[in-house]
Amino acid sequence: MKRRLKAVAGGRYTVDAAAKALELLNAFSFREPRLSLAELAERTGIPRATAFRLMSTLEQSGFVVKHHGAYQLGIKCFVLGNIVAGGLDLRETAHPHLVALRDATRETTQLAILDHWQVVYLDRILGPFPTGFMRSRAGAILPAYCTGLGKALLAYRPEAEVAAWAATQKFAALTPRTITSAKRLLKELRIVHERGYAVDDQEREKGVRCLAAPVRNHTGDVVAAISIAGPIDRMPQRLEGSDLAEAVTAAARAISIDLGAVGEDVSDRAALPAHGGRR
Repeated sequence: MKRRLKAVAGGRYTVDAAAKALELLNAFSFREPRLSLAELAERTGIPRATAFRLMSTLEQSGFVVKHHGAYQLGIKCFVLGNIVAGGLDLRETAHPHLVALRDATRETTQLAILDHWQVVYLDRILGPFPTGFMRSRAGAILPAYCTGLGKALLAYRPEAEVAAWAATQKFAALTPRTITSAKRLLKELRIVHERGYAVDDQEREKGVRCLAAPVRNHTGDVVAAISIAGPIDRMPQRLEGSDLAEAVTAAARAISIDLGAVGEDVSDRAALPAHGGRR
């Protein structure tokens, strides 16, 4: 039996049920990865009975899974997302900007994502004089609470979600400067969010300072972060407001633009300052 097509403006044709199914899938986001049937119907305006039938079809096809009365995207969406990523790979997009940032600052630059409250390093461009952890390769995993990259990523998650996670954690003091309380971490993340970048002043490793800024995708969601890291004898004692802070935020904006981000967060694509212009 042939499906009935519906004509729309511009001479295009759509299948009404398929369009509604896509609306339901588009209701999910990083902020709301799990939604109930009632929430899906409310967000899309699709009648609950229709939404139920469509979600049942998507569930049978592996595009969504249902757990404890809520739906979330399934493995089929992950597979399709990886196919898309092959054409617009985060690491591939960020790499030339990391190289340019390293060349401009002569410090190690890094790209990372947040996965299960941990920082996963996707790329690292070594500076001329790497020390300590900076010598390790991409693929390393570190706690988020004690790194510049981690704080830059946590700061753009819903605060209630971060607070709930932090309340269950015991933050080990890796150095005398490590943040070890949930209350202090949340306060720091608010500052990061307002300022637009994170500072790690020997919080994970003695003798190393780091600046990190968030990277956004085409929907405006923070999907990664980049950083500059270097030894304290070459990184300014006060990182806030420094040329290095301007450099890392400019590079993060440039990557975001290449990923399709638009709006206030990426409106200023400033040039990278020269290495000698630190203040």
